Amino acid sequence: MDNAPQLSPEARLQAILDGTRAGTWEWNLDTGEVLVNHRWAEMLGYEPDELMPMTYELWQSLSHPSDRERAKALMARHLRGETPYFDCVVRLRHKRGHWRWIHTRGRRLSDSDPAINWVCGTHLDISGERETQHRLQRLAESLPGVIYTFVMKVDGSFGFSYVSQKSIDFYGIPPELALQDPDAIFDIIVNEDLGHVHASIERSARNMEEWRCQYRVQLAGEVRWMEGVAQPEKDEVGQIIWHGMITEITERKQLELELERLSITDELTGLYNRRHMLRTLEEQIARAKRYQEVFSVIALDVDHFKQINDSWGHLVGDQVLIQFAGVLSARVRRTDVVARTGGEEFLILLPNTTNQDAHRVAEALREATEREDFRNEDSETFTVTMSGGVVTWDDGLASIRELLSRCDQRLYQAKREGRNRIVVSDQP
Repeated sequence: MDNAPQLSPEARLQAILDGTRAGTWEWNLDTGEVLVNHRWAEMLGYEPDELMPMTYELWQSLSHPSDRERAKALMARHLRGETPYFDCVVRLRHKRGHWRWIHTRGRRLSDSDPAINWVCGTHLDISGERETQHRLQRLAESLPGVIYTFVMKVDGSFGFSYVSQKSIDFYGIPPELALQDPDAIFDIIVNEDLGHVHASIERSARNMEEWRCQYRVQLAGEVRWMEGVAQPEKDEVGQIIWHGMITEITERKQLELELERLSITDELTGLYNRRHMLRTLEEQIARAKRYQEVFSVIALDVDHFKQINDSWGHLVGDQVLIQFAGVLSARVRRTDVVARTGGEEFLILLPNTTNQDAHRVAEALREATEREDFRNEDSETFTVTMSGGVVTWDDGLASIRELLSRCDQRLYQAKREGRNRIVVSDQP
């Protein structure tokens, strides 16, 4: 084995250069002469003798004007000993007139002999890679969102390895900053949504499932809705990598929220409708059963409403309902839920409210209604009264149907007893 033929250092170096298709250059700092190999010239469409005599000034003349000063400054820093290597990407003009992207690296030779004053290096043609990057960039710009790659390391730390230029439009953050400091992205997420975003990332990592999340960002005093979608994959060292896109969905979200609002809102009064009240009551009953919470419900009805319609017409009747709804809304807590459940009938849900407290609220509403000035089309004032029944949830009630049935019983009792009164459940 020891007797096997060995390649000379020169042959090895040549094999490496041929294998990497690298061009070589050697610059004599004293004379300005530059020696290049065949591959160096070939990259630019020349034969070596066409470039003779090759000098640093000729190399500069071949370089793109936008790259020239930067390359010159980087070389000067290296020659001053500020950097261990000269490393720069420049565009050089091909013989046919187009530009080739060249990655050039070099180093000043260090030797005890002061007569040796050379910088030697290589050229690699990266035009293909640059064209691919350019195409990807154009693709990213044509897409309706921010393209990104997000990496979670084994120790739980995370960051971006790629962010497209549209991060400026969506987040007001350039890609370079996002790559350097991922918190720059997370810092503009609305605080109420931040925990939800982190939890969704952790869930996607834990289950290796698609990440999909909607959240709000605060940008220049404006709140915008974003939606992120990404597919996770795990690499050979255990890192989880998401490739995905962020799109702005503000208009869509506003439309969804408006449709949701309309679906749960009474068109005339602006209060919640029966559908929303029933759903809220179901949720409240579930909480009461689980946590032994107390809550009360007030059923209300405008007295003699048919007479109001018959006397002054439906427009006045509608105005009475709107004004009555305002009386109710102005005198309940934020946690209370007020709904028009049909015609002149209303329900109020009072969470964490005892029977006695609910009775006081109902009486206050009755008195406020009686004091309110209602007007007909001739601006003449008239009085409106209301009747109500109060029921408090207890173990004796098994369902929302029983709860509402008891509310109706109390309300009808108030009507029978002369109206303009509140009848309270027998529950304590």
